[in-house]
Order: sequence, then structure tokens, then C-alpha cells
Amino acid sequence: MTETLPPFDSGSIDDCRFPATVAVGEYWKSCAKTADGDTPLYRAVDLMDLYKVAPLLTIKDVVGEGEDFVVRYWGTELRRALGFEGTGMRIGELEPPEMSRNLMERYRRMLQTQQPESRRAQIEHLEHRKFVTYEVLHVPWLDDAGSRVSQIMTVYQFNIPLEPKSAI
Repeated sequence: MTETLPPFDSGSIDDCRFPATVAVGEYWKSCAKTADGDTPLYRAVDLMDLYKVAPLLTIKDVVGEGEDFVVRYWGTELRRALGFEGTGMRIGELEPPEMSRNLMERYRRMLQTQQPESRRAQIEHLEHRKFVTYEVLHVPWLDDAGSRVSQIMTVYQFNIPLEPKSAI
């Protein structure tokens, strides 16, 4: 029997346990080692380095100071797993509004911290996908000047063994 893991809402890069999230976490850390600070520059990204997990990736461009985030890249597996194509979408316009609000809060927090965030849960806001469990890792990338987050890369690992939520 496969070990189940507990859900969590906001974790670190080191909380990731599944192949896709671990791979992107290790890649981000390796790029950070070559940067002047802790957060790597987006120009360090070579998607060919991530070809094995590219179908599970999304990359968002930061609009202004975080007024919104526009999906630049949406992996093919995300369309199948989530049931929609996200390329070109604005996160602030996602439906349902709860999903949009949660992502906007998370991404805006990352603009301030410039640190990755992970989450392990079951889909809550897409009625037709509520049975899907996942682990997700969001990693920030800085602009060429190294002064602000310009892109956020996200990778999902779906259908993970997850402990059920406890009744409170």
C-alpha cells in the first residue's frame, strides 16, 4: 500500500515529495546558486532542461506591480487534468472567483518574499475536478536587473496519495 501524506496549505520548496515538484524545486535551487542572491533570474530558465515535466508546468508573467498575472505557458497535461486551456488567461479573471482570489493572494505574497511556496491538497474550486489530489510548487524568477519577480513558474503533480481532511 502506498503511504499517504498530510495536506498542507503553505509549505516550502523542501516540503515537496513527488517527482515533478521535486524536479522543478531542484532546478530552481540550481539556478539560484548561479544568481547573485537567493532567487534566480528568469533568463536562466531553459525549458529544455525541464522537458520531462513541461506538460505539468505553467509560467505566468507579472503585470505591473502584481495587478495581475498572465499565463505565458500552459502545459498540455494541465488542460487534461484541470479541464481548460489557460494560455493567455489572466489569473484575476479565472473562474470560479475563489480560485482566482486564492492564486492572486499567493502570487502577490511571492512578489514580496521572492521565495517558493508549495501546497498539497485536493481540488476545491473546480466542481468537475473535486476528486483530484495534487501537490503544487510555485517558484519565482527575477527580471534581468534582479530587482523584482517578473515570472512565476508552477508545476503540479496530480493524483497523489493524500490523507483525508480531518473534521474540525
